Amino acid sequence: AFIKLARKEIVIDPRTATVDTDRMASQKFTQLPVVQVQTPDAEYAEKWKKYSLRAMKMVADISTWSEALVAREIAAGVPSGTSLYISSSRPIRDLEGFAVARDGVETFANRGLAGIDGNISTALGIASQRKETIAVLGDLGFLHDLTGLINKEDINLKIFVINNDGGGIFSTLPQSGVTGFERVFGTPHGLDPAAIATSMGISATSVSNQKELRKELEKPVAGISVVVINTPSRESNG
Repeated sequence: AFIKLARKEIVIDPRTATVDTDRMASQKFTQLPVVQVQTPDAEYAEKWKKYSLRAMKMVADISTWSEALVAREIAAGVPSGTSLYISSSRPIRDLEGFAVARDGVETFANRGLAGIDGNISTALGIASQRKETIAVLGDLGFLHDLTGLINKEDINLKIFVINNDGGGIFSTLPQSGVTGFERVFGTPHGLDPAAIATSMGISATSVSNQKELRKELEKPVAGISVVVINTPSRESNG
């Protein structure tokens, strides 16, 4: 079904010379075709540059407290020399969309975009081999791997938990607003991740604006700690 959505289907398979010659594809090859190198399109490159600069300006102009602003501030505020782990699902999409390219930060992520399991444990594993590590997790990813915090290892890891009370990624997908959405996709938990971390003996605090977030980013990473970033509703961040 996914393949049928494509405008063109190209099959490269040496067996098509003798087997399955009636394969329904737009083009069939028995080997990789020779690629013709074309002269770069200067006009297209200039348009790409213009749109890129326009997008960078729009990101820089974001001033409303939102997950987009949080992603931009974290990417810019992580101190050079720090390792950064980004949780799957919404956090890594936001960092990719709103972070400005920079150097000085070693970045890790799990399996591209999907899967909220094991994010605390992954961050702890990275931090155990690094001097200072910052992790950015969604609230569901944090809650899903809480038992990763029970040993309280002697390592330097600060976990930023973006708390929008549920699965924020689903508010951006077609099923947003369907009957039963909150129960099946939104899955609000109504919990306080900072209170949970504190109950496990982990130092925790909460922030709810840009100034407080920047202050937390400026602090050195010492031991394991949790910073809960309370953001507006998931719908407003769609």
